[in-house]
Amino acid sequence: MECIFCKIVKGEVPAIKILEDDLNLAFLDIKPRSPGHTLVIPKKHYEKLEDMPEKEVKELMGFIHKLIKIIPKAVGAQGFNLGINNGKVAGQEIMHTHFNIIPRFENDNGTSIQEIVKIEVKEDLNSIGKKIKEAFTSNQKENKEDKSFEREWQEFNLEIQDDVPDLSEVRKE
Repeated sequence: MECIFCKIVKGEVPAIKILEDDLNLAFLDIKPRSPGHTLVIPKKHYEKLEDMPEKEVKELMGFIHKLIKIIPKAVGAQGFNLGINNGKVAGQEIMHTHFNIIPRFENDNGTSIQEIVKIEVKEDLNSIGKKIKEAFTSNQKENKEDKSFEREWQEFNLEIQDDVPDLSEVRKE
């Protein structure tokens, strides 16, 4: 797949590069939402985050971690938003996995990530939680032969919580 980000990686399209390693590249967005708005991409083309091998996702997150320590300070920001538009329905315009680091400033007229989507959730949270947990369990069984998945499950001591707390009172606040 050849996209604008792939062309940037190849040097066919200019970009103001911030940081680069063997797998990842960070460069300034040409239509910034704030000073220092940076795009972070894997150099290899992946349309969506879930298409990437887990090891490369971990490398990408480590790369992003380096950037978020520096970019806000460099531009005098008081905070930042880190986000990904994953899929067309989520607003992804360039179909190459990329994260946005958007420095935030007091009174910048921005909003929080929680304000992006405003669907009233009518389904019981316990029911939603159960669906997600069942999907994890099913995925674990499907990947039983994949030893890396099994090691990860053990390495991070991941477990599915069976007892879901009653959040009905908390949600009313």
